[in-house]
Amino acid sequence: MALPHVAIAVLTGTTGGPATYGRKLVSALAATGEARLSILTDRADLLEDDLGPGARANVDLIDLPMRGGIDRLRWQHLSLPKALRKLRPDVYHDTKNALPSRLLCPAVVTVHDLAYHTVPKSFGFASRAFLKLATRDAVRRARAIVVPSEATATDLGRFYPGSLTRTTVVPHGIDPAPAVDPQHNRDASARLRLPEHYVLHVGTIQGRKNVDLVIEAVRQLRSAGLPHRAVIIGRRGWLSQRAFAEIERDDTAHWIEHVHAKDLAACYAQAAAFVSPSAYEGFGFAVADALAAGVPTVVANVSSLPELCGDAALLLPELTSDAIAAQLAPLLRDAAMSQRLGQLGQRRAATFSWRACADGHLRAYQSACS
Repeated sequence: MALPHVAIAVLTGTTGGPATYGRKLVSALAATGEARLSILTDRADLLEDDLGPGARANVDLIDLPMRGGIDRLRWQHLSLPKALRKLRPDVYHDTKNALPSRLLCPAVVTVHDLAYHTVPKSFGFASRAFLKLATRDAVRRARAIVVPSEATATDLGRFYPGSLTRTTVVPHGIDPAPAVDPQHNRDASARLRLPEHYVLHVGTIQGRKNVDLVIEAVRQLRSAGLPHRAVIIGRRGWLSQRAFAEIERDDTAHWIEHVHAKDLAACYAQAAAFVSPSAYEGFGFAVADALAAGVPTVVANVSSLPELCGDAALLLPELTSDAIAAQLAPLLRDAAMSQRLGQLGQRRAATFSWRACADGHLRAYQSACS
């Protein structure tokens, strides 16, 4: 019996959760050997590195350059349809909330989150309008819709009720934390000027992430006698002014715009705690990495974060610096509590696998074709 032919679009030249998801997913799908894959991507070189030699038997990489920004529209609605007409796949999967025009085959779309609906003020007008229009069109035309959490499925059903019967929840996988190399950790600490004791936040710095609250909370703890500083890792995003105002006024806060994967692992490994007071997450890759690394974790009690963490993180009763400080203080003072929460995080992370994620997508492809 012939393998189903799946064309899948993966934008990997950008940073963030959707790019990570796309790269990990295609590697996991290739490893199953249960589909013939045509991967349409802006960075075939990156995916070439991700796919081991043994995973290439039923995989074609198709390079479709994309310059970013407004060029996404040309890529989405001209380059993709042209390539798909030549490929004639059994099903097409778009991994980033939109579908190309003039599709001639059944389609699956991944909707990562509905933040532009739930926290609209955290987006610019043009960006919000584009995302709403693209999502509405995609969920109308898709035969199957994949979301990474029950929280996102609930939001999708609230804003697009007609999508409910076609929506499948497929959680992302979580990679185990890399093995700790003490010498590399020391070297990374020196190069990145990491403080000896710190609370970590990782992710694009934008309004809805509430990074300013993390800095304010850690400053409160310092005034109460704790030695910790806030370490913030992430590029500057939309509406980041509050966060950077706090970084500039607090000479104990340390911002690092970008670090390589191996150094990022060192940052997680040496953190005393990880905090995500985000007002909305569709899944939460940075939180997932903290759990996998065994970093005691504090998260907002909103959207997908309680679902992701289960009992392996402390939940914030409200999104304020006082609430963050109140949850962090006993955690940073009690080594046994910190160790116990870190162990719960590692066990929780181990329940999410990319193989299970690939299997869920294969079922979505089968549903779209039936």
